[in-house]
Amino acid sequence: MVLKQRKTTRWTARVGTWIGAFVLETLKSFLNFKEEDGLLTKGKKTANLIIRRVVYFAADYGLAFVSAAIVIAMKALGFSFLLAFSALWIFDFAAAGTFVVFYEKTGKDLSLGEDFRRAVDTIHKKSRIAGWMTTLFIMAQAIYWTGPEQIVIFFRKEIGTIFRVVVVLLFLTAIQAVIWTVLYGFGYDLITRFF
Repeated sequence: MVLKQRKTTRWTARVGTWIGAFVLETLKSFLNFKEEDGLLTKGKKTANLIIRRVVYFAADYGLAFVSAAIVIAMKALGFSFLLAFSALWIFDFAAAGTFVVFYEKTGKDLSLGEDFRRAVDTIHKKSRIAGWMTTLFIMAQAIYWTGPEQIVIFFRKEIGTIFRVVVVLLFLTAIQAVIWTVLYGFGYDLITRFF
């Protein structure tokens, strides 16, 4: 009995150590820590990431408010679903395109797509399944909520040319516009039915 408990404790300790190292290595990749980085450099990188995330979330929520306003205003004025979708698609494309152009011009990624890519690459080295699951999660979250620009920057090397970036961005913003036109339209219909 004591021997079995000792084996279980060792196994638990090994798994815990492996998971801890895995999480720590992924976090280091996400924060872009290098071996030669000192404490001050690591602090600056962490602060930079936090600032970029805060700016992106503030912009994202502001853009979501404008998106809702576009669809609700068009529904209230009696425009068709197709016209509301088209207006939202154009707006989403312009917003996502602005983030991508900003990244292309400055090298600063507000969406953290580049940071997520480093982390996912690290995860993928340890476990292909976990890497693919994380990639799918990031893609689903970006299409539904945070924005297609994150996917474009995440897959920037694979996408290649600017023409392909535009095509991918058009496709992804169309998906996002359909989702949100339906949801905002449904919300508007629900509210107007009760009031």
